Amino acid sequence: MFNPKKDKCSRISLLLTTAALGLVSTPAWAQDPTDEVPDAAAEEDSSSGLGVILVTARKRSENLQQTPIAITAMTGEMLEEKQIANVSDVARFAPNVNISPVANLSGSSASITAFIRGVGQTDFNITVDPGVGVYVDGVYVARSVGALLDMADVESIQVLRGPQGTLFGKNTIGGAIVVNSVEPQHNFDLKLEATTGRFNRADIRGMINVPLSDTLAIRAVASYETRDGYQKRLFDGEYQGDKDSFGGRLALRWEPTPEFTVNLSGDINIRREGVTPSSLINLFDSPDLLQIVEINDRVVAFPSATYAWNKLRGGAGFCGADGELAPVDDPRCATTQWITDDIDETWSNGTNQSDFDLWGVNMTLDYDFGDVSLKSISAYRDQKSEIFWDFDLTPHPYLQSTNDIDLWQASQELQLTGSLFDDRLQFAVGAYYLKEKGQDFNELLFGFADFISGGKIDNDSYAGYFQFTYEVTDRFSVTPGIRYTEETKRFDPSFQTIFNDYTAGLPLPYPDGVFIAFSQCIVGQPEPILITDPTNPLFGFPPPGGCVPTDVNPGGNHNLPAVEVSTEAKEWTPALTLDYEVSNDVLVYASYSKGFKNGGFTQRVFPGEVVAPEFTPEFVESYEVGAKTELFNSNVRLNMAAFQSDYSDIQVVVNEGIAPKARNAGTGRIRGFEVEGDVAPSDWLRLTFGVGYLDAFYRSIDPNAFPITVDSEFAFVPEWTASAAFNADIYDGSKGRLAARGDWSYQSGTYKDAINSPELYQPGFSVFGASLAYTEPSEHFVVTAGVTNLTDERYILGGFVDRFVAGTALANYSRPREWFLRLAYKY
Repeated sequence: MFNPKKDKCSRISLLLTTAALGLVSTPAWAQDPTDEVPDAAAEEDSSSGLGVILVTARKRSENLQQTPIAITAMTGEMLEEKQIANVSDVARFAPNVNISPVANLSGSSASITAFIRGVGQTDFNITVDPGVGVYVDGVYVARSVGALLDMADVESIQVLRGPQGTLFGKNTIGGAIVVNSVEPQHNFDLKLEATTGRFNRADIRGMINVPLSDTLAIRAVASYETRDGYQKRLFDGEYQGDKDSFGGRLALRWEPTPEFTVNLSGDINIRREGVTPSSLINLFDSPDLLQIVEINDRVVAFPSATYAWNKLRGGAGFCGADGELAPVDDPRCATTQWITDDIDETWSNGTNQSDFDLWGVNMTLDYDFGDVSLKSISAYRDQKSEIFWDFDLTPHPYLQSTNDIDLWQASQELQLTGSLFDDRLQFAVGAYYLKEKGQDFNELLFGFADFISGGKIDNDSYAGYFQFTYEVTDRFSVTPGIRYTEETKRFDPSFQTIFNDYTAGLPLPYPDGVFIAFSQCIVGQPEPILITDPTNPLFGFPPPGGCVPTDVNPGGNHNLPAVEVSTEAKEWTPALTLDYEVSNDVLVYASYSKGFKNGGFTQRVFPGEVVAPEFTPEFVESYEVGAKTELFNSNVRLNMAAFQSDYSDIQVVVNEGIAPKARNAGTGRIRGFEVEGDVAPSDWLRLTFGVGYLDAFYRSIDPNAFPITVDSEFAFVPEWTASAAFNADIYDGSKGRLAARGDWSYQSGTYKDAINSPELYQPGFSVFGASLAYTEPSEHFVVTAGVTNLTDERYILGGFVDRFVAGTALANYSRPREWFLRLAYKY
């Protein structure tokens, strides 16, 4: 047996040596073998130094090391050790995964921007689907707003890299994030936790598990998390970046017979927070309302919102004559004077509010027939968000957006899984239906005009899938699979209207304003009614006095025809995997998979257009080889994968005219690899590490993706990602246990938008974290002290740049260094 007193000095010496080598992040350790483990947990195998991690990536519970898929899997214990507070933190420890807790073009504090292996989506709008699928207890989360999940009472989280189009379906083109909650157990359990920290942090969390009978158990979890904001608003003294979130989950597990299990749960999340902090990087004034600029050999005309404020609205008469730039130091003007020297200070005067309300119910029925099991997953989720976003970041109210989002989704999935021929063939066959309905009422103040954007959606998705694994020999297996998806997306933009046109009254032949005239002469017309004579001073503009609006443009002020439009997609997504067990400790595999992300409609439109702009589905075909190994009596685990993805009809967000729009950019290719390792050099020390590499590039560009070129870099796709960790029991004896943990993660440089704005380029950076935990001898109480972002690295998470129309460049930065102190009790 290990003698803690005798080897105390050697422990500390080895720990310091390890830290000096940079191995700093907490590993994914398995649970105690005496704990009851549901089907997606990690459990300790006493014959293994690292333990066995079970995953459900193929709709059945199996050993991570025997699953021929690139997966990063973490248990609930691992999440606590690594101080992972929400789903975005997981990316720091998963190679080639990038998740930002912000959404470009939004002030939402409950959204994410997720990319896996170079594939994802930067837009949060309800008409644009995410590129990485998020699943909670088997239920697909359809929107990126609300996907910033807190990690409370989580049994496991699995990050599946590459297209998961066969078993998980649409919008898993980059991969899937699978979150499994702890199910009710047949033993009493109680956990309480209180945390304090920087910015007046005050978190309270509790869990109670009660067996009501031999066949019935209930589990309740609740948490309330608060902290002050860290970015000061100089305009009114308020702070942005706070947290005020309540979450709860009530679960019931009933086993009326040994074969039949019912899991019923309900969850809720209520947030009343300020907006995501934004910092003004630059502000671009214009001496003229209409700017004529040349970009990538194209001449383009842009109206200037900065000019409109300075010359037509609040700054009129004070901010220079027409043809002149506004004086920089006049506080009535929108100029670079409002750029602060501190990213934790802003002159924003917009409403400091990001509200989010979510509730959902989930009923899962399992019946075990012996060799075959039938599962039904029925779910309903309802969410409401009110998000304010000030994107001029000055004391002047000329660039502001409000999203009032109201959505619900209902889904039903049936899974039939089992084995045949003495377990040589294992299969999964299923059917899936998703109904999603809601609206986004998006009010925009844009300098030269105020208007309503957004619209209503009504989506239906049907799918069927079949996959099986056949053991050709005791060591060689083949796994083919296929899924068919049929989807209809409907979009109704009827409330998109202009309610203020500040060009009215200018010396132009449009008494109601030039943008109202564009609406009358374009929206719903068979062809745009514009002056086509290049010698006419009004070339490209509506005829003087405007036009008679069409029936689908009541009032003559709509940006899109007031009719519902729809699009359909019917896609097959196949997959094939070959795997071979070289030995009991080494598995090699090769796979092919295809995924797709559906198209849709752009809800951001200004000025008016003839019809709602549409974009088509995007596709990824991925080829992968990999190896999973356990060495030195299972004290070393090393998993590797290399891949190539052919990416077509790539969906990106670019500014077209005035509005950021989703467009199909063209084709691309992504090559890369991942290496993940776990090492247990002794029974008191664990090390983990991971490295990812991506080479992503465009092969062709569609003209609609202007100004992107074949030389542009992919957004949110760093070439290198890396992480490392240690977890060391410094002392383990009669007076308790003292454990030290540390982590390090790295990302190389990357742009945060598709057009590669220099203001949104984030150079490579490292983030460190550390904690010290003391467990008293009875093991009921644990005290943990730690620091996140130890070196106070402030890196760009996202942002928005529009040099010509909005005339603004802003960035969202990471949270600063924060300390915390936690007291936990376990029954």
